[in-house]
Amino acid sequence: MRRWTPLLASAAFLFAMAVLAVPEVGDVPPAYLGKDRQGKKVDLKDLRGKVVIVSFWATWCPPCRKELPVLETLQQHAGRDRVRVVAINIERPRAYRRMERRLKDYTMTLINDYNGRTKKRFGVSGIPHLVMIRKDGTVAAIKRGYTEEMVPAMIDEVNALMRTEYAAATQAP
Repeated sequence: MRRWTPLLASAAFLFAMAVLAVPEVGDVPPAYLGKDRQGKKVDLKDLRGKVVIVSFWATWCPPCRKELPVLETLQQHAGRDRVRVVAINIERPRAYRRMERRLKDYTMTLINDYNGRTKKRFGVSGIPHLVMIRKDGTVAAIKRGYTEEMVPAMIDEVNALMRTEYAAATQAP
C-alpha cells in the first residue's frame, strides 16, 4: 500500500490543478456563475446554444459603467435567445444593491460575487474583465483591463462572434 501513496498524491494534485485552472481561449470555463437577482443559480451549461458575455465589474470602474449599457443594448437587439449577458459585480452587497436598483430595467443577468469565488475561478485579477463564450460553451475571447475607448471595438467583436455562430448554424447539414 505504501508504494501507491505517491501515485495517489500525484493524481490528486493533477485533479486539483485541472479543477483550479483558469480558463483561456478554447477552454470550457467554470459552469457555475452565481445567483441572479431572484436567487436562481446561473450555470453556463444552461446557456449552451447562446453566445454568452460574462463581464466582471464594479461601480467605481469607469470602463465598466460605460460597458454595461452597451452590453444591455447588445442583448436587447440580438435577443436573449441568441446572446446572454451576465454581469458579475465584485463589490460589497450594499454597493451592488444600490446599483442593482438603478439597473432594475436591465434584462441582463446581474450577479454579486462579493466573496470572490467566481472571480477567482475565472482568474480575474483586475477589472474590467470580460469573457466571450461561444455557443458550444468554449471561451472565444478574454479582455482584461481595457479602457472606455476600447468598448466599441469589443462590441464589434461580439457582433462578429454572433455572425460567425449564426453562419455556422445555418450552414450545418
